[in-house]
Amino acid sequence: MILVVTTKEHRYTHAALEREAAPRVRVISYDELLSRGRPYRATYIFTDLDRLPAWRVQKAAIRYRELRAAGLRALNDPARVLGRFGLLRGLHRSGFNRFNAYRLDELAELADPPRWPVFLRMEGDHKAPVSGLLNDQDELARAVAESVERGVPRSALLIIEYAAEPVRPGLFRRLSVFRVGERLLGYTCAHDDNWLVKYGKPGVAPPELYDEEHRFVATDAFGAEMLPVFELAGVEYGRVDFGLVEGRPQVYEINSNPHVQLRPAPSPVEMHNKSTALFATRYLEAMAEIDSGRQSVPMVLKAGSLVWRAGRRVRQMAGRR
Repeated sequence: MILVVTTKEHRYTHAALEREAAPRVRVISYDELLSRGRPYRATYIFTDLDRLPAWRVQKAAIRYRELRAAGLRALNDPARVLGRFGLLRGLHRSGFNRFNAYRLDELAELADPPRWPVFLRMEGDHKAPVSGLLNDQDELARAVAESVERGVPRSALLIIEYAAEPVRPGLFRRLSVFRVGERLLGYTCAHDDNWLVKYGKPGVAPPELYDEEHRFVATDAFGAEMLPVFELAGVEYGRVDFGLVEGRPQVYEINSNPHVQLRPAPSPVEMHNKSTALFATRYLEAMAEIDSGRQSVPMVLKAGSLVWRAGRRVRQMAGRR
């Protein structure tokens, strides 16, 4: 059995696997994980860590260590997984990414980012950016003020330098690679007529790009290049999204809780449907490789255990409020 641990609001991401996948997959919340005294003998996948407050990440990291100490397999050590800012800054420092990311207070010391345009994102959020492209300091200042006025926390705002390139005139493409344990899997592309490629537009690309997409999936074309990115981020399960700029991969994010759709709505392009089906087969094979047995293990959280002590501290603090 495989247990995917998510925040309550984002359990839907792996619902398709619960319904029909083999091996057996179950999605549980962090509340369920941390409150259960006797865990299943299963492979645990920790996800959504960027959506958790720091104290919750710490408790998850302690439980991760207890599971590992009991001989269970667990992916994505909560104490080691990087958030968006840490990943982008680390990739820039290593020379992998040409573009950089900044926090607001940091940029105030620099006066200007080295590269314009930039845009605003909220750390821990996987929705669209909170601004469009901004071309100078005045536009940036206005965008920050407007974002805060809408309720976006200043502490969560990131300034990210633009790094995208059309694959054809007026057409942008997002590429992705999944990691499932030791397997790196090529994923289908998303195409859009806008630089911000989120879900893409069905059938918008010419046929040769869908042929190329199928090759990416069939050969795991970018797996070797993305492995150092996953390693830097401390992510053993998730999906990295990137684009090609002057032929060079530029990584935008890693989603530890990607939406896995085994049977998405059919595309008007048959080659894309073949790529989707091929990925689903390879993904399930990779999940089967990390599967564990289904019986429970004799491990009970007694008084004095790491998670028990962490929970007691939280309860004591709550009681003093």
